[in-house]
Amino acid sequence: MEFFTVSCLRKGRVSVDGLYQGENKTGGTLKVFQCRAGLHDVSLECKIGQKCREMTQRVLISGTNAIVPLVIGFVCEVRDGSDQKRH
Repeated sequence: MEFFTVSCLRKGRVSVDGLYQGENKTGGTLKVFQCRAGLHDVSLECKIGQKCREMTQRVLISGTNAIVPLVIGFVCEVRDGSDQKRH
């Protein structure tokens, strides 16, 4: 088995190859997920304002362990844009 975390400033829903795995964080701590070795589509769905945004990365996951999981980083917007001024 291989191990990975999904890092983002926001809390979100993690899926691997289209199958829901759980939230990426428990409180403020990143959750460690398991999968088989190989190429996987890892998705993070997070709520930004009232909208959900799903981001996906194709990642080769191999050579990991529970102590040193692969960190898959996503760039999540912190603000929802609703506070921007309109001209």
